[in-house]
Amino acid sequence: MMNKPLGKGLESLIPALDTSDVSASGVSTLPIDTIRANRYQPRKTFDPIKLNELAESIRQSGIIQPLIVTQNDSGAYELIAGERRLQAAKIAGLFEVPVVIRSVSKKEQFQLAIIENVQREDLSPMEEALAYKELSDMFELTHAQIAEIVGKDRATISNSIRLLKLSSKIHEMINSNEISAGHARAILSLEDEHQEAFAQYIVRYKLSVRQAEEKAKNFVQTLRSAERKDLAKDSISAYEKQIRSKLNTTVKIKDKGGRGKIELEYESREELEGLIRRFEKL
Repeated sequence: MMNKPLGKGLESLIPALDTSDVSASGVSTLPIDTIRANRYQPRKTFDPIKLNELAESIRQSGIIQPLIVTQNDSGAYELIAGERRLQAAKIAGLFEVPVVIRSVSKKEQFQLAIIENVQREDLSPMEEALAYKELSDMFELTHAQIAEIVGKDRATISNSIRLLKLSSKIHEMINSNEISAGHARAILSLEDEHQEAFAQYIVRYKLSVRQAEEKAKNFVQTLRSAERKDLAKDSISAYEKQIRSKLNTTVKIKDKGGRGKIELEYESREELEGLIRRFEKL
């Protein structure tokens, strides 16, 4: 069972690489093609530009911090922490990498992968939310227990997992950085039917998180007011079309709160007289 210090850092599990005393530090090397990816890796995407930058750094200075791996029952090595370093090392053309071999359970392997990414801010908000949810579901952990594991408060874990309740369209907006996790929490305060409209409103008017939180309080009223205006506009358009079909001329209705005027256009005296004759027949 993992201890409470997990939430405080990985330092106790990942010693700094000291090539002058490899045996004392517990660091050894493994061929890079013998290490499998972590099946519990919560991070789904890696920035190719940053990966190449890390690869160049590795070419110049080597891997400063070793990867952590575990050995399964079949003898194969599986990554616990260090996915970015492993990928960058492959790009850099390394044939072997420094590793620390640890014996861990599946639960510990998942926890360590999450902790490494969270502490280094490598996960997107949606990846982080999904990782916490999987940790909760797979190992029946409470939000408070997860908070202790990753070194965050319980409310942060609960708020993160709540993001998964949003629609896939809003998830995409978060992943593309159109809106932030803070914006998403403001969106969650609305009923499901209004959430996507509010997300689009936030983007359209470039609201800050604080502004979004304030606007969420009366957004439904704003939305209904806009809908009424659209309905009124559609009605006016229908009236114009109806009159135009009767009089066969350009018609403009200018309405403001139920009061206004109707404008008819004509190009000649003959057109005017034709309009008058049509009015006489109405």
